[in-house]
Amino acid sequence: MKKNKIKKLSEGENFISDYLRSEKIKFDTQVRIYDLKNDTKKYRDADFYLPNLKVYIEFNGMWNVSKEDRERYRLKKKVYFTNNIPCIYLYPENLGIIDYCFSKRLVDVLKKDNLKKELFKYRFNRLKEDRGDLFFWVIATTLILIFSDYTFSENKSIFLFFISVLIYQISRLYNGYIKFFRNTNYYSFIKE
Repeated sequence: MKKNKIKKLSEGENFISDYLRSEKIKFDTQVRIYDLKNDTKKYRDADFYLPNLKVYIEFNGMWNVSKEDRERYRLKKKVYFTNNIPCIYLYPENLGIIDYCFSKRLVDVLKKDNLKKELFKYRFNRLKEDRGDLFFWVIATTLILIFSDYTFSENKSIFLFFISVLIYQISRLYNGYIKFFRNTNYYSFIKE
C-alpha cells in the first residue's frame, strides 16, 4: 500500500474527506494497492484508507453516468472482494445521508472482517463524541460523593442533587451503550 497523489479529488471525494475530518477519523487519500490476485491491473488506487480502522473507502461517483463506469466499479469491487480487502462503497446518492450510510457500512465491514478492536474503537469514539460530557459528570459527582461525605449529613438536599445527577448520567451512559454497541441500527433511536 502506497500513497498516490496523482489525481485531484472530485467534489464528492472532497465532501467525504470533509465528513471524515468532522468525525475526527484519520484517513489517507488515493492509496495504491499492489499485487492483487485475479486482477488485470498492476495496482488499484483506493479513494481513501482509514489506517486506524484498517478499512478502505471507494466513492463510485460516476456510477450513474454510464454502463461502462458501472462495470468498471463492479470489476474493482470484485477484485477487492477476491482479495479480502475491507472496503466501504459510497455512491453520489449517499452523500445526503453520509453519516447514516458511512456508519452503517463501516460497522458491517468491521463485523464481516472480524476487526473487533477497530469496531470497539469506532463505537467508543462515537459514544464519546455523542455523550462526552457524561464521563466528566460521572467522575465529578462520584468524587464529590466520596470525598465530601461529612458535609451531606448536614444538608441532604445537596446529597440528593448529586445522586440525581449521577443517576441521570449513568442512564445516559447506558442509553449510549445501547445506541452504539447493542443496537445494530442505532439511528432508530431519537438523538438526545
